[in-house]
Amino acid sequence: MYDANTLKILFRFSQIPVTVYTLKWRYVERFTRFFQEPEPFEKDKLEKVKEGLTGKKFFFLSYDPQVPVALFGCRGEEEYYILGPFSYGRTDSFECRNFIRNYKIRECPKCQLEDIFAFVSYLTGEEFHEKRRKDILGELLSDKDEGENQELVIREELRQIDSFQKNHTYMDEQLLYDHIKEGDAEYLEKQDFYEAPSHPIIIDDLKKNEEYMTVISISLAARAAIEGGLSSAEGFINNDIYLKKLSQCRTVFEMDRLRRESQIYFARLVADHKKKSTVNFHVEEVKKNIISKRFAKISIQEIADDLGISKEYMQKLFKKYEKISITEYISDIKIEAACNMLRYSDRQIQEIAEYLHYGSVSHFSTAFRKKMHQSPKEYRDQNRKTVF
Repeated sequence: MYDANTLKILFRFSQIPVTVYTLKWRYVERFTRFFQEPEPFEKDKLEKVKEGLTGKKFFFLSYDPQVPVALFGCRGEEEYYILGPFSYGRTDSFECRNFIRNYKIRECPKCQLEDIFAFVSYLTGEEFHEKRRKDILGELLSDKDEGENQELVIREELRQIDSFQKNHTYMDEQLLYDHIKEGDAEYLEKQDFYEAPSHPIIIDDLKKNEEYMTVISISLAARAAIEGGLSSAEGFINNDIYLKKLSQCRTVFEMDRLRRESQIYFARLVADHKKKSTVNFHVEEVKKNIISKRFAKISIQEIADDLGISKEYMQKLFKKYEKISITEYISDIKIEAACNMLRYSDRQIQEIAEYLHYGSVSHFSTAFRKKMHQSPKEYRDQNRKTVF
């Protein structure tokens, strides 16, 4: 008798749909993300799998030689199991998409054949050596020329299929980064680790492999946040901060945790930005421009020229939506940057004044005191972080 709780766990980790029947083909239970009644084409395929299991313990049925979507049937001690539909290769070609649309094939997860065999092995207690795998999957390779070395062809084709399927799909990735772009940190916080898009093991050094994948993941999260409204400067500086944190990770678990943390953090930044945002496109572009140039000499006229609007109209819009002038906003952003440098760096006050393009230390100190109600030195003495 099968263990329903174990099957639930296996499904959650593999996402491979499985339906349980009695030995008389009476439906018992189904484990799937959601269920949709199959159309006639798929009903016919299911019946063929049932017929194929007559007198057999395993039966693999591909929907079409050119479309890597299949069902896998097997017989346990007291039940039949149908795994699928699942895809075991690329389905993003025009031919595959057209086939799936024409026959109204249900949504199916992307799986590794290696995982399918592992799942079936658990259900049946059988081990699958390479020869046995070839026997079951032989139809995938039936159109090869007889003169070819079948042993090499089978090994390579199975290797490519398995290797490809260790990666996530574009849709998996797009779903994750859409949530970051929308600032949906709450959704990301609720997701378990196993629900994150999978990625391939490209090199034998697992730690180095995870480090590469984490670099990619953090960088994509930063770009999604920028697309969500974050300024390029803020997105890339936080990207760099997380890459520095990555260099301190010692285990694969720490890298996984950092990758997840970065995705949630970038989503929060986007959410905070959206809360502060106004509905005026030009004003938002002015703010982004100023933030990105806070360490440069800022010209209001150049900002207006970049936006293609007049300086006077831009200043009027900014005052209307932000309730302060552009000059005041520039000063606030520069003083905010100064505060961070006073707290987290060992730069001299004169250097900070030069970084932020104040004409003199005196001018910088006057602007700082006006905003913070204390001198730069007093602020540093009270707030300085000693670890850089």
